[in-house]
Amino acid sequence: MKNTLTLLLGTAVILGLLFSLASAESDIKEGYDENTEINVSGTILEITHHMRGPVIVKLSSRGRVYNIKTAPLWYLAKENITFVTGAQIEVMGSKYVGTDGNLYLMARQIKDPATGQTFVMRDSACRPLWWGDRRGGGPPAAP
Repeated sequence: MKNTLTLLLGTAVILGLLFSLASAESDIKEGYDENTEINVSGTILEITHHMRGPVIVKLSSRGRVYNIKTAPLWYLAKENITFVTGAQIEVMGSKYVGTDGNLYLMARQIKDPATGQTFVMRDSACRPLWWGDRRGGGPPAAP
């Protein structure tokens, strides 16, 4: 009986720690923190996209490389937002260091100084504009 109780208590503590670590990691990855908001400008080095994640724009700025988390590919296409390697951009976003040790910036808005266009990625409450399909459209339907 005592061993069973100890085992249950130990399991509960471990599960609690795992869930709280997973929650904290999710907050770091997904949460936009206005307290860490910065502006950077630089040159686009590379553009990558993974199946379900946001388009990442690798930006060189003053000797540093930032991985700019933009928006899902479907949203960028819907808004007619494109990025070109070698182009200059200005980004306002929430800075953090990823679990991979790289610098990231969760984009709130991106400006193209060549055209003067500003692409807004998050609303005044810092929520992504593609959440809840606030501006019509949405992700493509599953096949």
